[in-house]
Amino acid sequence: MIELIVAALATWRLTAMLWYELGPFDVFLKLRTWIGAYEIPPQKFLGKLFACFWCLSVWVGLGVALVAWLWWYALIPFALSGAAILLSGGGQVILEEMNDG
Repeated sequence: MIELIVAALATWRLTAMLWYELGPFDVFLKLRTWIGAYEIPPQKFLGKLFACFWCLSVWVGLGVALVAWLWWYALIPFALSGAAILLSGGGQVILEEMNDG
């Protein structure tokens, strides 16, 4: 059961990083721009994928499931970060951004 909780929190955290955050040296922003997530409407498959938080979470979840199956301990830092952000109300920021978009 603990592995599932860790995987769920890590999936949320990684999806939020890729979909919303700038990242160090704006790496996530540059990635989203490069794949076309900011085109209106997005034309490329990855651009469409990154434009939708829910869609992106499915694909991130697949990757997390593979990591969890092989070595779930690698997901603990992401899960702890995700839990801290959610407990501090950071999930509300993502929800508001989704509703504005």
